[in-house]
Amino acid sequence: MLRSLFSKLTSDLLVEITQEELRVYSFSTDTKYIDEPLIAVEVVDEKETIKAIGKTSKNCIGPGIKIVNPFKHSRSMISSFTYAEKILQYAFKSVLSSALAASPRVVMHQLEKIEGGLTEVEERLLRELAMAAGAREVVIYQGDRIVPGQETFGTIKARVNAA
Repeated sequence: MLRSLFSKLTSDLLVEITQEELRVYSFSTDTKYIDEPLIAVEVVDEKETIKAIGKTSKNCIGPGIKIVNPFKHSRSMISSFTYAEKILQYAFKSVLSSALAASPRVVMHQLEKIEGGLTEVEERLLRELAMAAGAREVVIYQGDRIVPGQETFGTIKARVNAA
């Protein structure tokens, strides 16, 4: 009975990151979050307040408001860990079915800037980003796109560990 209850409260998520789009899919439901990785932040007296996340950030204009894409940088995939974390937290909350849901297990899949594979630093950055956003376990996946309905967190983890 406890195992059944836990399975209803836990989630496995797939996160696909590009400079122009963030996709978060639930492996167990059809729930997904797809949006531009933008965050609008208002700065007043050196204090930052998040005004919007996603494409609605483009509508936030005014003094002291900056719009940032933390997944866009000329040399690496992530330019701002803090802003990327806030966007990922928002995406996780949007996909998780319950406020009581346990921290998800997450597959992080960077789809751009992967020529020659990810470095140890890039893998650590992705892992720590997912953990900071609320993940309890993270798998860094490199390869072809994953179809959430056809694979599970467990099968991807086994494939990554076997490589």
